[in-house]
Amino acid sequence: MIEGGKSLGSPEPRVCGLGLASGFGMGAAAHLDGVRKGRRVLRPLRELWGEGHPWAEVLSGWIPDRKLLCSRRNGPASQLALLLARQAVEEAGWGEDELKDAALIVGSSRGNASGWLSPWPGRRSMKILAVPNSLHSELASCVSIEMGIHGPYHVLASGCAAGLDAVGMAAMLMRQGLAVRALAIGLDLPLCRELLGTYWASGMLSRNGVNDPYGPGADGMCISEGGAAVALEMSAEPGIYVKDYLVNSDAYSPLGMPEDGKGMGALLEGVLRNWDGSVPLTVCPHASGTAGNAASERAALKRVFGGCLPDLRMMKPWTGHAIGGSGILELALMLAFIREGVLPPNPEWVSSPNGGASSAEELPLQGRRLLVKSAASMGGHNVVLSLAVDGHSCNANAYEES
Repeated sequence: MIEGGKSLGSPEPRVCGLGLASGFGMGAAAHLDGVRKGRRVLRPLRELWGEGHPWAEVLSGWIPDRKLLCSRRNGPASQLALLLARQAVEEAGWGEDELKDAALIVGSSRGNASGWLSPWPGRRSMKILAVPNSLHSELASCVSIEMGIHGPYHVLASGCAAGLDAVGMAAMLMRQGLAVRALAIGLDLPLCRELLGTYWASGMLSRNGVNDPYGPGADGMCISEGGAAVALEMSAEPGIYVKDYLVNSDAYSPLGMPEDGKGMGALLEGVLRNWDGSVPLTVCPHASGTAGNAASERAALKRVFGGCLPDLRMMKPWTGHAIGGSGILELALMLAFIREGVLPPNPEWVSSPNGGASSAEELPLQGRRLLVKSAASMGGHNVVLSLAVDGHSCNANAYEES
């Protein structure tokens, strides 16, 4: 198990800006509005592609304004990374001087695959840029070039956990003294026929569209487009801080997850090793929708909490499964609500891992809270990230006031 570690004193990596994209649209405001109105973003793929392919009735979510992703210079996923970065940087109030030495970490499972396995609809690409447009690294180089970031950049391809890994790695670089600011981005655009065919063949793609990860009707992932960016800076001011970043591997299977949930359970125990219950706890689990993940996560939660589960908030039922962008997107959605002083509701149709109902109400924050976000990837890569939240400092204008 690798731990991100905590510095011995302050300052710590503080969240200072967010960028979000999903079927709700672009930006935090669109996501807050969509959740509060109870919008369901998953729709049949025939509405995006038309009729005449095997997945016309498969439910997925996609970014509504397709023109935003059509850049002649950048691949579609790289363009989305840039759009997310601009959102987060604008919220953070960073200018040229702040960006110059910032670190940049990008996570994606599929990179620009949807732009080169088959042409991106509506995009007029430049032949001379065919090679960089096909590279995973373009997701970071594009942002670095367009925004003048001269600090270190890295691209992670750790499957569905890649985006959450990006946040943890960014915080690690900051604690090691390599940067005082960092931009973490995670995203995926998995809706192309070639990629969906692989998920369908593996049996991991939902046939019935039941987006209730722990419910009896769930039969797989509701794969969707999406991603997020999180801007971090070293600070001692009140706010939301990245604390522990823990990772391990199951060494079990290239596809399935161990039913005992031992690996994920160990990480949860690790981030909670100094938690005495005096600070309220909220956990946002991976909750992918597959039977294997449901069984493994149930076991992990039972291992750590017994029969008394903490407050759980499931975000994939809102956004769909954004693959490598899912962990950071769900985290950013949680944080968008938290900075307004509340926790987001679970969708009213979502079941708890123990079989009961989940809270479908916003929960007001009072004082401090510990937020734990987990993610897991095919091949057995597990990630848990913890964040310390000061509820008194979280409101709609928190970033402008600090």
